[in-house]
Amino acid sequence: MEEIRIQGDKSSFNAWLTGSLAWALPGAGHFLQGHLVRGGVLGGSVFCIYFIGWLLGGHLYGLHNASEMGFLAYVFGFCDLGSGLLYLLSLVANIAVLDHSQLATSEYGDRFLMVAGLLNYLCMLDAFDIAVGRKK
Repeated sequence: MEEIRIQGDKSSFNAWLTGSLAWALPGAGHFLQGHLVRGGVLGGSVFCIYFIGWLLGGHLYGLHNASEMGFLAYVFGFCDLGSGLLYLLSLVANIAVLDHSQLATSEYGDRFLMVAGLLNYLCMLDAFDIAVGRKK
């Protein structure tokens, strides 16, 4: 009987560790695998988008303001959570937590923060796929 081989027989634990590290610190999953340029570009993009969102007066969504926003706070909070430690450190340091609706650019800032998280989710999946062997 012919053996069926699944593409990517690398360690599942290492793949999950790489994916978790890629979520926590944007670009770190690619650095861990030796893809320095890709990790620098992707991680730098997430950091820059997050920083621009903060400068534009954006604020983070999540459980801390769910009573004000309702269900959308959870959806937007999931997007923001994708930024990993940037999100968690911002909450702890009370950075980008308050709503600056008096600023004309605050809505743009909110979207920049969300896009940074969503882009980091894609980077995390890319690092995971490389670690599993589905992508080079």
